[in-house]
Amino acid sequence: MKKHIIHFVWAVPLLTALCIESSTVIAHDKQLNVISTQRIPVVKHITEQDSSGNIQKLLAHYEQTAAHLKKSVAGLTDEQLNFSPTEDQWSINQCVEHIVLSEPMIFGMFKQETSKSDSSKTSQKPSYTDEEIVNSITNRSEKYQAPEILKPTGKYKNMSEALVAFENGRKEIINYIKNADINALRNHISQGPAGPVDGYQNLLFITTHSDRHILQIEEIKAHPNFPKGKLK
Repeated sequence: MKKHIIHFVWAVPLLTALCIESSTVIAHDKQLNVISTQRIPVVKHITEQDSSGNIQKLLAHYEQTAAHLKKSVAGLTDEQLNFSPTEDQWSINQCVEHIVLSEPMIFGMFKQETSKSDSSKTSQKPSYTDEEIVNSITNRSEKYQAPEILKPTGKYKNMSEALVAFENGRKEIINYIKNADINALRNHISQGPAGPVDGYQNLLFITTHSDRHILQIEEIKAHPNFPKGKLK
């Protein structure tokens, strides 16, 4: 499987940058050891479309991501939320803000792409399975730098405000998925540097990208210098 499978997505300039890491130092130092909460297995590259994916499965993924995000930040103090492992790495607050900024922007790009043309008659199939996409995006051994437009600026006063913005930003995405036709999504093929990708996989990218940063939050919490203050 190609090392940078996430680069397959149709919106190359932004989503390549979204494959994501905040640190300018880490982004360019592939030899740096990083904390990892899990070992992502590499699966065999195949060209067959994953037929098990469906609307309810995609919605469940979004629901799980939301639940995991809320659980990962629950009860943390301001000191813990603002802790950065190094000056060049994001805090938990910054990770959450990045997620909130990213989801609606990526979704907007997805809608713009799907409105351009009808690719339902193409004979092409996605180059990677849904599982491969999820495994690659959540593999945090690779680090990248976020584009300026999606870098956190401290716009939210507190975590509660950020989570409300997260929920509000997801409403349109969830409504779109609920009303989507699985065949139309699977048949809408977009081109990327690593090969074709379908509409379902583009929507899967959005929530899996958030999963990636929830893993980053867990890494921050596992850092030896993470504040051990009392929970709220």
